Amino acid sequence: MSDVIKTSGGAIAVAESVTKFRRVVTGHDSSGNAIFLEDAICGNSHAIMGVPTFATTELWKTAGIPVENTLPMGDPTAEAFALHPPPQGTVLRIVEFAPDSTWAGNGDEKAEPMMHRTASQDYAYVIKGEIFAVLDKEEKLLRAGDVLIQRGTNHAWANRSLEQCIVLFVLIDATPIENLPPQ
Repeated sequence: MSDVIKTSGGAIAVAESVTKFRRVVTGHDSSGNAIFLEDAICGNSHAIMGVPTFATTELWKTAGIPVENTLPMGDPTAEAFALHPPPQGTVLRIVEFAPDSTWAGNGDEKAEPMMHRTASQDYAYVIKGEIFAVLDKEEKLLRAGDVLIQRGTNHAWANRSLEQCIVLFVLIDATPIENLPPQ
């Protein structure tokens, strides 16, 4: 259900206040020596839900496993935003969650408008702030330093605080789970 989390598609600019992330990428020269291929601010950021301070930054993406490290490097995140990882691939992404009160009403509401399920196993690491991981019938508050392993479950995120929350995600393509209740 990738249309649940809508990105701006370039129509809404990401706010200047959204954190910029430096991406350093290594590789090899023609002699096989390890070198730095890139050291720059990652520019692939998108506003989510039309909110300039609610943004995703795509840091890296792979199209299969095992990863092919000998191919010439382009920017694998330069494509249009996709919620799901590529088939047999991975996504490294950071989401800066604006407080729910700035986009979803009064901040006391459940995050059902953001409820979604991906056919992936996701590792979520809270870098800054706090956020609720919301499942079908329960939720848990996660704070900076906490890790959540999301295993293809129906879920949403709710930032009920008054501060931005930054979460690092690694999404790994997974076999879809059969016979689940509809979302």
